[in-house]
Amino acid sequence: MERKSWAKIALILTLTLMLLSMPLLAACGGEEEPPPTPTATEEPTEEPTAPPTTPPTSTPTATVSEFEVVKEAVATYISSKADNIKAGDLNDLIAEDDAPYLISVRSAGDFAKGHITGSVQIDFDNLFKADTLDGIPMDEDVVIYCYTGQSASMATALLGTLGYDVQNLLHGMCSWTTDETVLAGKCFNPSADQNDFPVETTANTATETYDYPDLDNTASTDEDDILQAAAASVSTAYITAGDLNDLIAEDEAPFIISCRSAEDYAKGHIPGAVNIGIGSLVDNLDKLPPDEDIVVYCYTGHTASQVTALLNMLGYNAKSLKFGMCSWSSDETVNAGKCFDPAKDQNDFAFETGA
Repeated sequence: MERKSWAKIALILTLTLMLLSMPLLAACGGEEEPPPTPTATEEPTEEPTAPPTTPPTSTPTATVSEFEVVKEAVATYISSKADNIKAGDLNDLIAEDDAPYLISVRSAGDFAKGHITGSVQIDFDNLFKADTLDGIPMDEDVVIYCYTGQSASMATALLGTLGYDVQNLLHGMCSWTTDETVLAGKCFNPSADQNDFPVETTANTATETYDYPDLDNTASTDEDDILQAAAASVSTAYITAGDLNDLIAEDEAPFIISCRSAEDYAKGHIPGAVNIGIGSLVDNLDKLPPDEDIVVYCYTGHTASQVTALLNMLGYNAKSLKFGMCSWSSDETVNAGKCFDPAKDQNDFAFETGA
């Protein structure tokens, strides 16, 4: 009985041990399962970023100084400036069938009363319009004339600066004919036009310097356009000796330039005048006030009219003394005997009428 009890206890223990060892056998004897594969987390895909766009850069427009363009053209012109042609020489050219292109800048009415054969009539104010310039030949000699030679001198300087081969008729139509119907009473007349106003012999020197004028005649940066616009801005501008003398007497004198020779300047000049010849004009531009009136004079008004036109083309406010020193003084030591004299300067050459 006692042996059966021990056998029963041994059986129970054996069964208990077997039950306890089964998990261990399963763990060691079975195939090792691979560890679970972690689920990949999808990362959000980024849209490709376009590179930053740089705004287009415009090519900077080159700055063009209108004043410098005109100044250079004026300097070039002065280096070989136009001469005056005498009536006799022009008449010879016409007789030899070698006439230049002739332009009258007198009024249309006076042109119809009489003009040099073969001329065309163009008003000064229309002369420098682009379409008018297109009709003037660049490859021919051009001669311009007016009544006395002064307005035509202005036109000559301006056309010369634009590159035309041009001359002015000395003393204008007054040297071509004695016909008063044609001349319109505009020739220099000592009894009406000459005075005996004071002169001085002490030299005056311009010491103050100024900025150049600002030119703004066109939006174009083309040099030909700039020159044409500058020429078109110029009008004829004169002052009489009487009016200038009044301004001096009233202590309201303009800036006065004598463009005669240094020797004749020393013999006598208008009070306050400085002597600047046309050849040294460009070198002395910084001595000229851009905001004051300027009066220019020579002997008869021809050279002074050229200087006046060039200064106005550069943006100054200049006027030419009508008939020059010949209108200021009858003293031949001062006017150098260069005044218009019908006895030696006037002719009776042929002219035609009508348009």
